[in-house]
Amino acid sequence: MWLSGRTHLKIAIGLIGVVSLPRAFVFRVNMDDPHPIPWVRVKLSCVIGQALYPHPQWARLASIWESLYPTTGLDVQKRSLLTQLEAGMPDFVKLLVNHCPKALHGRSLIEVMQVETRQPSRLVTYYERWRADPAQLYKAAPSLVFAVIGQAKLNGNISPEEESELLDKLLRHWALRRTLESSALCATMPVKQAAALVR
Repeated sequence: MWLSGRTHLKIAIGLIGVVSLPRAFVFRVNMDDPHPIPWVRVKLSCVIGQALYPHPQWARLASIWESLYPTTGLDVQKRSLLTQLEAGMPDFVKLLVNHCPKALHGRSLIEVMQVETRQPSRLVTYYERWRADPAQLYKAAPSLVFAVIGQAKLNGNISPEEESELLDKLLRHWALRRTLESSALCATMPVKQAAALVR
């Protein structure tokens, strides 16, 4: 969920959009479902965000979620389960972000995710710099661009309309650049090898 190229914040907000369902579904416990309870998924996403990118915005986001879906009115057993799961989140997330799987050659997730370049204060600085010189925006890595725009949106520095227009331009730019790079690469290859690439 949180390992995509976009910022974790944008994913958390997107997750809220996806799992904002009728109350019965948000709190439904299904032991056969590989996904956590929707209410837990959002809370866990906020805890992960705080661990990777410390900022008060995560507490605000969790608070908004709790105001939309308060646990009051749930039966005692379900409330007890949610309380236990929430209490275990900090330890689980600590274990998760410091885990060093073989695939990462002994490095932890937090070490390979470049979290220092995605801190909220850094994202604000990037946004201000890019507003002064928009050409830099097109040279940056797409994952960083999504992070900066997501933070700007949360801070109220960019309207949904501006975001949509900007992302449309960027996606077209990246698609064109990728096409031109692929064409240039194919032009240098033997015909059979290039044909295999386009299949």
